[in-house]
Amino acid sequence: MTVDVKAVDRDALARARRVDPALLVGIESEIDACHRLSCWRRILEVLPFIGMYLAGAWLASAGTWKWWLGVLAMGVAMNTLGILIHEGLHGLLARSRVANHFWSFLCGVPLLVSASAYRKTHADHHFEFGRALDYGTYRQHLGKPVLVWAAYLLQLVFGSIIYILLIPVLGMRGAGWRVRLMIVLESSLIAVFVAMLVRMVSWESVCTYWLWPAVVMMALTNVRGLASHALGDVEDIYLSSRTVSSSPWVRFLFLHENHHLEHHLFPQVPSYHLARTHRLVWNRLPKALHAPSYTGFLCGFFRALVGLSLNPLGVVHPVSDAVTEPPSHS
Repeated sequence: MTVDVKAVDRDALARARRVDPALLVGIESEIDACHRLSCWRRILEVLPFIGMYLAGAWLASAGTWKWWLGVLAMGVAMNTLGILIHEGLHGLLARSRVANHFWSFLCGVPLLVSASAYRKTHADHHFEFGRALDYGTYRQHLGKPVLVWAAYLLQLVFGSIIYILLIPVLGMRGAGWRVRLMIVLESSLIAVFVAMLVRMVSWESVCTYWLWPAVVMMALTNVRGLASHALGDVEDIYLSSRTVSSSPWVRFLFLHENHHLEHHLFPQVPSYHLARTHRLVWNRLPKALHAPSYTGFLCGFFRALVGLSLNPLGVVHPVSDAVTEPPSHS
């Protein structure tokens, strides 16, 4: 039997970027429980956003000032699609592999993203974090602080658009023929969907119920994505991703993806168990990246921009400093 050395190396890299098992002594069963998938929890997680989108569509159809509220509501609801397709990349939307990919594909269609391409690039992000195949962090590619900061600012303003354009290209790199075939097939189906939509639906409706809400969605996605890894240390798993303390409302809207450090420590924990995982492990962590809110992160981010500093932003030491979840901020 032959051994795939590259796969073994990737697994070793991935294990080096997981939480130290010694930190979990005494809570192993609770952590195991956080990895369990629940169909009903997922349904209950998604249903409010379907209702939010429909309510927003109703408001937008009423015109006048309600149009703005409707577009905002639809955009916030659509923001969950990016989080749900991310869940699917980790096999967390359904126990069945086929069903999981089907739901991932459907979530990707309104985003114009091939689930197979996204899965390939996201697997590289986790297995090769901070290295050549990881395009979710920038320092290893760009080196100079001014270029890294240019990439951060591009991500903040145009990140979603850039990802939509680049994901199919990056997904093809190093992929096997089956994955490449799926990327081509899914991208073709998405193109057909867009062509049919533009042909069958008025341009005004396309803008009201898809494009303008997508602008809201992309703004939220850009901020959330930037806060996840910007100004971190990719060589230290505890300082490579950030947990952002948020109000219950923001945590609900982001499906608890504000706990992005916990996601990287436990990538197979579904979104509806991330808050519980955070409560279990936070005060055991030797160090972490933390922001009091997304607004607080952006304030620190722009302060660091003044000197083009790439030092980790928001380093705390929960286990020694007894840093608990601070008061909620939006």
